[in-house]
Amino acid sequence: LGAALAECLPDVHVSLSHDVVGTFREFERAATTEIDAALSPLLARYLHRLGETCRQTGLPEPRIMQSTGGLIDLETAASHAVRTVLSGPAAGAAGAAFLARATGEPRVLCMDMGGTSCDICVVDDGAVQERGAAAVGGRPIALPMLAIHTVGAGGGSIAWRDAGGALRVGPQSAGAEPGPACYGRGGTEPTVSDANLLLGLLPLDAPLAGGVSLDREAAARAVGRLAHELRMDPIACAEGIRRVAGGGMAGALRVVTVHRGVDPRAYALMAFGGAGPLHAAQIADELGIETILCPRDAGVLAALGLVVAERRRDAQRSVLFSGETLTESAIGQVTGELAEQARRELGDPDADTRATYELRYRGQSFELPVGGELETSPEELRRGFEAVHEERYGYSAADQALELVTIRVTATLPGGRLELGTRVSEEDVWRGRRRVWLDGREQEAEVVAGAPAPGTGIYGPSIVELPGSTLVLPSGWRGGVEASGMIRVDRVR
Repeated sequence: LGAALAECLPDVHVSLSHDVVGTFREFERAATTEIDAALSPLLARYLHRLGETCRQTGLPEPRIMQSTGGLIDLETAASHAVRTVLSGPAAGAAGAAFLARATGEPRVLCMDMGGTSCDICVVDDGAVQERGAAAVGGRPIALPMLAIHTVGAGGGSIAWRDAGGALRVGPQSAGAEPGPACYGRGGTEPTVSDANLLLGLLPLDAPLAGGVSLDREAAARAVGRLAHELRMDPIACAEGIRRVAGGGMAGALRVVTVHRGVDPRAYALMAFGGAGPLHAAQIADELGIETILCPRDAGVLAALGLVVAERRRDAQRSVLFSGETLTESAIGQVTGELAEQARRELGDPDADTRATYELRYRGQSFELPVGGELETSPEELRRGFEAVHEERYGYSAADQALELVTIRVTATLPGGRLELGTRVSEEDVWRGRRRVWLDGREQEAEVVAGAPAPGTGIYGPSIVELPGSTLVLPSGWRGGVEASGMIRVDRVR
C-alpha cells in the first residue's frame, strides 16, 4: 500500500505504522503513526529550508536530536518527525549525562528550567533513564525516549490568583514576546523572573541576549498588582511566587523518584537552563538533597548536549516469547536481525550495539525494560527482570511465568569530543555584595559575576552570576569550582 501511494502521490508524505513503530498494541501504534503523519510535513519543510541554507553558506548538513538523546540525519528526521518530539529536553539531558560522566558523579537528578517549562530526568551511572513509550501532550507515543517529566514552571510562568484566592504559578507563560514585565517589551503580567528580580536575585546591570536590560520598576508594578489582589506585601508576594514555582518543580522531581521507588536523597541535584540554578537550593531543601551541581555553562547545556550526543538508530519488534518459545536461539535470531537493521539505517556495519528487553510476568499488562547483551539466555533475563521488579515494586515472584514482549536493539556511533576545564582568568571575575531577600528576610549576599576559575570557593549566602544563568545559594551551602568547571556545593551540617 505504501509503495502504491508513493507511486500515485509522490509529493504526499505517507506514514506506515510498521515503519514508524513496529510493535504491537493497536491504539498506541495507530496514535503514534497519526502524530508522525501530522508533524512530518511541517518539520520536513522547516528542515529542508535549513539544509538548503546550510549548503548555500558552506555549512555541513545539521544532524537532529531524537527523543532518545541520540542524533539522526536530517532526512530521517524530516520523514519521521515523531522521533523528535522531545528533542529539546533530550539535548539538555544528554549534556547533563555527559557532565555526570566527566565529573564522576554516579547518580544525578537533572532540573532544566527555561522560560516556559522545567524538564526533569534521572541520570544513573552516566546514562539518562529511558522508557519504551510515553504520553506527550496527552497523546501516547509508542517509541523509546528519555524518561523526562515536564511541568509548566519557567522564568516566564505567570503568577495569578485563583477563584479561591490562592496564589498560583503557571502553566500560562509570558513567552519571549512580550516576555516578563521586567523585559520592558510590553509585558504586564507578573512572572517568576519578575519575582526574582524584585527580590534582588537577578542583576540589573547585566544585559540579556538581544540587548534586553531588566526593568525593576516594571517588575515591581506587575508583582504589586497581584500583591494588591492577594492583600499581601509585594516582597511577600514575590517570595510566595518563588515558593509556589519551586513546589511545582519539587513535585515533578518526586514523580521521577519517589513515585518510582527512588530515594532523591541519594542523588546530587544538577540545575541548568537559564533559570534552573536560581531555584536549585530551594528544591534541594524540599527533597533533602545534600549536593548541588551547577555547570559553568548551565544556560546553554542543551547546546553542549548536541555537540557530544552519539549518533543513534533503534530497531524494535514485538516477539511475545514465553514458555517453550523463550529460548536463547530465538532471542539471538531476533537480536541479530534487529542489529543488522539498526546498523544499516545508521550507515555503519561496525557500529556498537546494545539490546533492551521489555519483560513482564504472565498476566501483567505492562513491561519493565532490562538492558543486556545481544546474546543472552532466559535465565539471565529473569535475573535482570526480577532485580528491576524488586526495585520498582518491592517484590519478585520466582514461580511466575516470564514473558518477553519486545526486543529493541540500538546502534550507536560516538558523538563529538569536548575538553572540559578551560582556564578562566580571575581578572574576568567581579566580586561584590548586594542586599537581597532570601530565606524570608533581607540580608547581604556575596556576588560573584563571571565564570569563576577552578579552585574558587563559594559560600552561602551568595549569588553566582554566570554568563547564561544565575546560581542562588542561601546560608548553609558551601563548595567551589572543580577542575572541570562544574560548581559543586554541599549542605553544611
